[in-house]
Amino acid sequence: MKKNFIIFTFLLFGIFISSCATTVVDQREIVPELFDLEMKKGKIFIYSNHVDIRTINIRVNDEVRRMKHTETQIFDLKQGQNSVYSFMIFAGNEQENCDNQPYTFNTDMYPEVETYYFVIQKGFDGGLLNIACFKDFQVNEDVFLRQMENPRSGGSEFFQDLTEDFFREFIF
Repeated sequence: MKKNFIIFTFLLFGIFISSCATTVVDQREIVPELFDLEMKKGKIFIYSNHVDIRTINIRVNDEVRRMKHTETQIFDLKQGQNSVYSFMIFAGNEQENCDNQPYTFNTDMYPEVETYYFVIQKGFDGGLLNIACFKDFQVNEDVFLRQMENPRSGGSEFFQDLTEDFFREFIF
């Protein structure tokens, strides 16, 4: 009887350990366009790291799609004005975006840039109530790939890269 209990215990422990093992996902299989120099030209890549069980809405150039946490969506880049906006719908209203307006950019300002990358993060509006909301960050390809490879690393390195991108783009 004791021997069966020990075997059963080891069996349960083995099942527990195997269920805790993480599966390595090759992003090249999931999003092959991201790794092909020709296929990624003229695209907008959006990675949602909103850390919420609910799906969110993302609008890129008037096309609306639903996105889950750690999902990547690809949109066509338009010549000229483009926009990115993540939100939830409650009582028929679009809400929960920290900026309450789309992130817009114009491809004519940087004609050499053929591909744009965005990461959606959950943040706080900074108001009196400090309400959770979504923030759409434009990032470079390296930051985008690192965020996809390790979505739980929303820590200081990710925000340091965002801060550096911000200063490089808008301050200097």
